[in-house]
Amino acid sequence: MSGFRPTTRTDVERDARDTKLPLLVVRRNRRTAGLNLVAGSIAFGLAVASVWLAWHEGENILGPLFLLALVAVYGISAGQQFRDESPKVVIERVGLSLPGVGAEPIEWSRIEEIAVTTGLRALGGGRVDVVVDPETYSNLKLGSRWLGDPVTRRQGPRPAFSLIGSALDTPAKTIFAAMHRHWDRKP
Repeated sequence: MSGFRPTTRTDVERDARDTKLPLLVVRRNRRTAGLNLVAGSIAFGLAVASVWLAWHEGENILGPLFLLALVAVYGISAGQQFRDESPKVVIERVGLSLPGVGAEPIEWSRIEEIAVTTGLRALGGGRVDVVVDPETYSNLKLGSRWLGDPVTRRQGPRPAFSLIGSALDTPAKTIFAAMHRHWDRKP
């Protein structure tokens, strides 16, 4: 009798609630976002000094102002990313949710291929590449790597996107394992 426990109504209710909970919630990597913010702040200070020096010496300030504008955009983006605590990838039983990229979860049946690319562990450990059907791909608003987005468009003829490990708080291998556990087209 030691291993037997009768099922109660609260057990059934708890199990029903658990099936609705996400299996893995991945957010932005705060350390990487913080390093980008520090680098952007230093670059902004140097750009301001460049504009001041050019103006003080009577030289053309158009080039330094252009550099200052570029660095300001990078710094503002890095600041927004540092403050962002919203989920970026949510692995659920029904599919893969990408808040901010797609309105609905991508059903597992619409994912054609999943692959992981490992990278340097100190830099976040690679990326997860996901190939989806063209209809799903056309409904996604994918970001660019230049601005540090964690979900980016893959180059090539296939409709694919990547989850960038260095921009996320969970290693690419862990994300891949959680996705592969529920994906129904396992090789």
